[in-house]
Amino acid sequence: MKVCLINPPWATKSDNIWTKIRGTLPPLGLLYLAAYLEREGIDADILDCQTGLRSWQEIENELRRGKYDLYGITGTTSIISNAYRIAGIIKAAHPGAKVVMGGVHVTALPEEALAKDTVDFVIRGEGEKALLELAKGGAPDAIPGLSYKSGGKMFHTGGYGVMADLDAIPFPAFHKVDLKAYRPALNSYRRLPAINMMTTRGCPGRCTFCNSANIPLRRRSADNIYQEMKMLSEKYGIKEISFYDDTFTVFHDNINRLCGLLLAGGIDLTWSCFARVDTVTPALLGKIKAAGCHQVMFGIESASPEILKNIRKNIELEKNKAAVKMAKEAGITVRCTFMFGNPGETERTIDETIRYSLELDPDIALYNITTPYPGTEMFGWAKEKGYLLSENWDDYDLSEPVMRLPTIPVETLKLKYKEAFRAFYFRPRVVFKKIFDMVTLKDLHTLRDMIGRVIR
Repeated sequence: MKVCLINPPWATKSDNIWTKIRGTLPPLGLLYLAAYLEREGIDADILDCQTGLRSWQEIENELRRGKYDLYGITGTTSIISNAYRIAGIIKAAHPGAKVVMGGVHVTALPEEALAKDTVDFVIRGEGEKALLELAKGGAPDAIPGLSYKSGGKMFHTGGYGVMADLDAIPFPAFHKVDLKAYRPALNSYRRLPAINMMTTRGCPGRCTFCNSANIPLRRRSADNIYQEMKMLSEKYGIKEISFYDDTFTVFHDNINRLCGLLLAGGIDLTWSCFARVDTVTPALLGKIKAAGCHQVMFGIESASPEILKNIRKNIELEKNKAAVKMAKEAGITVRCTFMFGNPGETERTIDETIRYSLELDPDIALYNITTPYPGTEMFGWAKEKGYLLSENWDDYDLSEPVMRLPTIPVETLKLKYKEAFRAFYFRPRVVFKKIFDMVTLKDLHTLRDMIGRVIR
């Protein structure tokens, strides 16, 4: 059995600010799958279409050259149209091959994917066990978390393939990709080469806009995380890690042990992480700073208690201020994210959130337009209410309104989105600080282009 795992290219529009802010990181999900298969004696190649600025002609040529029995394609909302396009190229070139898709979008909408003649299977949820069984030729009706077609009908087996013991999963197959081809998002790293890691699956939060609300929370042990960091440093020369867990700081005992191992081991690594403001303390922030953490990101979302209640982000505004202050006092750079266009949003609440973001004064502020992704509670709510403006998934890019709320015009939402960036970043001291914070000349050009998009 020959397997090829494919990460489709992004489908963002040229005027999307994220086109410049966003980094390109190794496709951890596919690398975990490849490692899991490899341990069982099944080799899997990786085709990452997000590196090397691949054109569609280059992608098609590469897909035609290689010949595999099974193709696995990542299907998240922002890249799903390109995932379907790749499936079509594969079936045209290799009609006898099987195509399987996985990811949060097809987990939420498996029948949309299976309606394509070019898609044979959908793996819902975590894919390690299901993909292995498919690669071994297992009967589809006996594989948990699988959706498939048979006799012109669609079938969905029970379960979602949740991996209970994360330490039992081998480290990602980093040898399948060129790690030096990747780079985290603008202003989120200090050193290169830098890549991403995950220490948990799931999230303690239950926010209505997030798919992680549906996933049980599990963690890797501190020893397991440390061994992977050590391997990345010593074997691949990695200098920085971006922890992409929804909430890296949720298990204090585990993080404290990890920091102890890092301090004792003397590994030359700096790192950043995502956190909730209600999961940090001065002691924890001091410990992670000492162990190499230079930046933490907090999801603030809104300054309106009513909106926070609507989206089930149950955090008091004062806790945001306390967490930002604690992180700064620990010497950690603070990045905060905000959302415009949640249920109950008005022009007044957006203005309040912009003022609040200036008051919090993080080192980096990112503003997004609320996007109700398929599978989230918010998507179901918006569809039921008739608020969805589009189900063209290419529009679901965090910078284009896809809901028409009764409380705020779409045009106002778009204007306020740009106004927020201007209000925060066009303060003279912030402009100069950003220039001095740039790691490379390329970062400086990226910052210039990002500002140009905000001005337009």
